[in-house]
Amino acid sequence: MIALDEAVLADRFGRRLACEASVSAIEWVGDVAWFACGDGAIRRADMTGDYKPLAAHQGAILTAALDPNGQSLLTGGDDGRLLRVARDGAVEEFGSFGRHWVDHIAASAQSGLIVAGVGKEAMVWKRGATKPTHRFAFASTIGGLALDAKGKRLAVTQYGGASLLYANSSDSGRLELQWGGSHLACTIAPDGDYLISAMQETGLHGWRLSDMTDLAMRGYRAKTRSFSWNRRGKWLATSGDTSAILWPFDSKTGPMGQRPLLLGASEALVSRVAFHPRQDILAIGYADGVVALHNVEDDRALEVERPGGEAISALSWRGDGSVLAWGAEDGRCGLLDIGSQPR
Repeated sequence: MIALDEAVLADRFGRRLACEASVSAIEWVGDVAWFACGDGAIRRADMTGDYKPLAAHQGAILTAALDPNGQSLLTGGDDGRLLRVARDGAVEEFGSFGRHWVDHIAASAQSGLIVAGVGKEAMVWKRGATKPTHRFAFASTIGGLALDAKGKRLAVTQYGGASLLYANSSDSGRLELQWGGSHLACTIAPDGDYLISAMQETGLHGWRLSDMTDLAMRGYRAKTRSFSWNRRGKWLATSGDTSAILWPFDSKTGPMGQRPLLLGASEALVSRVAFHPRQDILAIGYADGVVALHNVEDDRALEVERPGGEAISALSWRGDGSVLAWGAEDGRCGLLDIGSQPR
């Protein structure tokens, strides 16, 4: 990593923003980064300027996802509402669930499905629906949601394990995957053969679905709150330690019997990770506010943002990989145009 007294990339090729509230998620709607914030507002920016903030929730935005139509943002809040926010600022309420927070959203452009985690239920909207078409109930509060690459198979994690079902069908059978403890965020491998969950007790647990083999990935210093697969599904990058921990999935056994790759060693914990959509470059956000880019092949690093302030809470690449957006718990945000950097 370059020395702290040198200019970081954000000084030369980026622009800094102040979102005035913690950033819970960043999604790209076209070429504009949408920052979902803890004060209930959505702030938007690109490399040329800012747009008028959009008022959305009467409380914190907890989660966000790009709408399957690609033109709107879906947001869930602690006001118990799921909203669709359009580019022109129009707000459409998709669901209102009273005292239950909308903690999780999964959506797919391929299938058109939208799934929201609300307490002990996963609410499902089929393509074109403005009201939930059906719901799935679980024995305990949902810890995480994930749709597979085709947007059809849904993973739901909770206390004691995970459930796999086909989200489009209200009569879907369930594959129950049991493992003691509280399971939080989850992700499904691009090839659909692995389901990985973050544990409350730190570390990861996984299942190879082709033969129902259990996987244990331990040794983390903190909970894993961020996952990112590289473009070929060879690596799964994770947060929760003083390096980004990358698990290999390029063999028939996945990470079993293999050592993970460690990138970006620091004194601060890694809080967010995001793979570039077209190259094996990993963006890493840290608890001290640093953002850095690391080349997976040789761990060459460039510092995007220097330390200062609170943890990076969101990282997101524009679809073509030309711009990286970041946001922090104290509202510090930024955009980096990597297309303008010398190679």
